Order: sequence, then structure tokens, then C-alpha cells
Amino acid sequence: MSVLEALQQRNSHARLTEPGPDSTALEQILRAGLRAPDHGRLRPWHFVVITDDRRIKLGEIFERALLLRSPDAPSSERARALAAPMRAPLMVAGLVKYKTSDKVPRIEQVGAVASALHGMLLATEALGFGGVWRTGPYARDPLVIAALGGDPGDEIVGFLYLGTKASPAKPLPKANLEVDVSYF
Repeated sequence: MSVLEALQQRNSHARLTEPGPDSTALEQILRAGLRAPDHGRLRPWHFVVITDDRRIKLGEIFERALLLRSPDAPSSERARALAAPMRAPLMVAGLVKYKTSDKVPRIEQVGAVASALHGMLLATEALGFGGVWRTGPYARDPLVIAALGGDPGDEIVGFLYLGTKASPAKPLPKANLEVDVSYF
């Protein structure tokens, strides 16, 4: 798959199953992400790989975070929180660890982490696997951020769920250059 094919055909795969990327593939995926644009070479990111039984532990943290936000959450929401990390055999959480800089504002540093996550999704696709990027309330939850090694002020830019495609992806919408692009 060429770079252009990967960029133009990348799609989210919400249904993922075993096997996930093995250690060799995961290393390639992570290395691809770490080549993201990074103004000032601040490396404002930290990535946390979650596999195997650690996904169960993360589900328990999600449930605890849910109950702190909504102590009366119904059992169905609690079950979804526990099951969320089990959607795929492997997860990568991308955190922005803001570095104080006169030249590189926070938004650019968040953009660097987002670019890295996108690069990881492209590499995942190029290696024949599927992935989906999710956020939601757990990405903004201080308990979850701390559990994944974040400090106050850090954010989770996204959770990548990676594995084998269990079903075809939804059709991609047509790129609409006439609407989305203008020339100055």
C-alpha cells in the first residue's frame, strides 16, 4: 500500500478482533507515529500501550471514573465502561504532556500528538490491521489520565483501538474538494 493509498483509503473499523498487531508490527506502528510533525522537537507526547489483562484493569478504572461522575449510573452504563477496553485486542492512549514554550503553543502540541495518532492509524492500515480512534468522557477524566501516567494539565488526545478487521468498514464519503477547499 502506497502512502497516498493509505491516506486516501484510511477508514475507521469499529469492529475489531484478535489477533492484534504483534510486537514487531506494534513497534512499526509506534515508530510511524513518532515521526509526526513536532514544532521545536518538544516531543509533547506520551503513548501508553494497553493489552491483555491490562484492558480489564482499564475497564475497572473507566467504571470507577463513571461512578465518580455519576454515582447512580445504571448497571448497563457500568457494564459498558467495563467492556470498553475489550473492543479490540490492543489499545494505544495518546497523551499530550504540554511543554512550556514561547514558540510552540499548546494547540500545536496537541496537534503533534493527534498527528502521531493518525500516523499510527495509517501504519496499522498499511500492515493489514484495522483501527478506530475514540475519545469520550474517559479521555478527559482526571482519574483515567492519572492512571495512565498523566500529570495534572495532561490530556488524552485519543484512544486507538487496534486489531483485525471483523467486518467491512462503512463506505467512505466522497471527498468534496469543491466544498472543503478554497483558494486565496
